[in-house]
Amino acid sequence: MGKRKLKPGDRVTFESHDEQCQPFQQSGTVKEYVYPHFHPNGYIEVVDEVGDTILYGNADKGIQKAK
Repeated sequence: MGKRKLKPGDRVTFESHDEQCQPFQQSGTVKEYVYPHFHPNGYIEVVDEVGDTILYGNADKGIQKAK
């Protein structure tokens, strides 16, 4: 896939799931992005508006830079 151009402060969207396992689009801000890492797509931490972590781990292909 090549190096992704994500950096701290970028807004991203990704698919998440609610308590009933229903998919929905979630968005947040990249706090940390390390490429390459132990995972071929890198490691990412995404936070919401108040700074709470909402995604932590592998930066899979479902994470897109917000438009």
